[in-house]
Order: sequence, then structure tokens, then C-alpha cells
Amino acid sequence: MTGERVTLGVNPSGTTFQWGIAQPSASSRSRAGLDDTTSAVPTFVPDVAGTYAITALVDGVTTYQLRITVQSVSIAEPVEAVRFSPRGDSTIPAPAAGVTMYYSSDQDALCVKDPNGDVSTVDLTAVP
Repeated sequence: MTGERVTLGVNPSGTTFQWGIAQPSASSRSRAGLDDTTSAVPTFVPDVAGTYAITALVDGVTTYQLRITVQSVSIAEPVEAVRFSPRGDSTIPAPAAGVTMYYSSDQDALCVKDPNGDVSTVDLTAVP
């Protein structure tokens, strides 16, 4: 889905990498480009629906190609209750947009993490 971080990698791994990405015409390289074209595990955040073509040249020899089709829809389901397993703040990745809600074992509270990686506890007493 658009706005969700995608982490790439190859198996078996190598020692040098050269990644490339071809994006849909409406996409912006500054918003949805690869974060590191020489990393073993680069990431990107698709910003528009469409097909993203990824290439990886590993050790200057082996080329991998991947096509990722992204949609800008999500499925919503009504639920009666949500259970959060405790997680350490550092194990929760920062979202590309909005916030991620989780139960923090570090804070011993329900928390949100924003795109900057800042963690805030949720004030459950503020409901009128």
C-alpha cells in the first residue's frame, strides 16, 4: 500500500550492491526513492499507486529484478477489542506517515511513534 515502508534484500547476500528503481510517472524520487542505493537492505516508501521496478546488481555479477505493484487502498474491519503485545520502543519502526500505536514495554503504557521516531504515551484519562 502507498505510505508503507518496503525493505529490500537478496538471498544469498553479497558484499557489494547497486540498487535502482523505476517509479510510476506520478511518483516523486524525493518522496519514494531508495534510501541507500549501495546498502544490503535499502528501503523505500511508495508514494503513489502503480508498479515500481527494482533492480539489484550484487557483487558486480548477479542482477536481480523485482516488480512491486502498489495500491492506494486498505481494508478496514470492525473489531470489538485489540490486544497489544509489549514491545520495546526501539523495535518499532517509525511510520512513513501518521503514527504507529503499540504497547511499550519501556514506558509500560500504550504509545505512539511518529515519522520522526518520537515516542509519546497515550493519555487514556483525557477522554471526557
